[in-house]
Amino acid sequence: MRRACPRVGRGVRSRAARHRGRRRRACRRDAISVVRLPRIAEPLRHRDFRLLWLGQTVSVFGNFVHGVALPFQILAIGGGPFEIGLWGAIFSIASIVFLLLGGAVADRVPRRRLILANDLACGIAVAAIAALSATGNLRVEHLYVEAFVFGATHSFFEPALNAIIPELVPPEILQTGNAVRGTSRQIALIGGPIVGGLVIASAGLPAAFGLDAATFFASFGAVWLARPPRREPAAAVPILRQVREGLAYTFSVQWLWVFIFAWAIVVLGLFGPLAVALPIFVRDVLRGDAQMYAAITAAVGVGDIVAGVVLAQVHIRRLGIAICLFAILGGASVVGMGLVPVVPATVLFAVGFGVQFVGVGVLWTTAVQKHVPRELLGRVTSIDFFGGSLLLPLAPVIFAAIVAALGPAQALVIGGGMGIVIATGLLFIRSIRDLE
Repeated sequence: MRRACPRVGRGVRSRAARHRGRRRRACRRDAISVVRLPRIAEPLRHRDFRLLWLGQTVSVFGNFVHGVALPFQILAIGGGPFEIGLWGAIFSIASIVFLLLGGAVADRVPRRRLILANDLACGIAVAAIAALSATGNLRVEHLYVEAFVFGATHSFFEPALNAIIPELVPPEILQTGNAVRGTSRQIALIGGPIVGGLVIASAGLPAAFGLDAATFFASFGAVWLARPPRREPAAAVPILRQVREGLAYTFSVQWLWVFIFAWAIVVLGLFGPLAVALPIFVRDVLRGDAQMYAAITAAVGVGDIVAGVVLAQVHIRRLGIAICLFAILGGASVVGMGLVPVVPATVLFAVGFGVQFVGVGVLWTTAVQKHVPRELLGRVTSIDFFGGSLLLPLAPVIFAAIVAALGPAQALVIGGGMGIVIATGLLFIRSIRDLE
């Protein structure tokens, strides 16, 4: 039987009830406070980073749509493999020529401004291509101008993008921020080519270029809304002096310059055979076709996603050792393709290569952002890109010769072996082992 409270205790009971109510509310607040967002979501809590990430995801999506449309557009106006290759060569040359200048400018002017300028210039260039294609006035020379614009603006955009990330997220989640930033490419890789193919099939090539232009303008709008902290204006010194200062700093830090030069060789060894030997390996050794090659390429994307999610959740302290181990994994994956020429193994090794690609990229970018002074970050990033791409133009020539002489499987083994040897050698350098 429930006992009635005496009337004289109503005030006491009321106070006790209020106290219990406050305790229950406090407990609920405590319970809510311990429910934390997954670590991968923490950078997205910062408004400016969220806007940049959203803009880049949309923009990279458009890049993949453009990548599907470009070769078919060149073929449609009478071009062939040479013209398609020349577009890529013009882009690469423009990127390399302006890269050191782009890094110096990224340390001189607001980085947000450079990202906005890139989006605007590229959006206008692609919109012009869409209009020319729609009216039947497009010539291959117009596409070469577009390639030059893309390459030149890329030289300013990449240093600015890498250097602005530490301005948008706290140092303790910098690695997570870089991993989340990488998901832009992974998300776009899944949907961009498919959407590009559907748009071309249903609305034609001009619509695909128009969609790409729209993504650049959408990215411009997102970055326009961001308001990163103002940096102290750089001293008014000649631009060439700024470039020299960046080079002097880079060569004064052992782990930095050693890794840049070593990575140039690793890139040659890993990406060269994948670009040249893998398609022939699929056709002649695995007896596959374009669909099999596409499946293997998609497996690389799966590895990208796995590594991106893991690195966004897990903090890695020994960055130098982890970078080398990821690079060794990449080399072993390429070697494995050549040594175990069966489809399931090739797909598995492709996943491993994707893990390496994101692992090295995220951790190396984090190391540079953590240890390089903010006022030099754009220049050092451009030097890093410049050094890493120096040997890349030689890769098709070298590995085409190896494929012709020894076969595609042997080319994969040689290239992957180069990566393993160089990455293992880096572990013997103390400054790289101690890098945190």
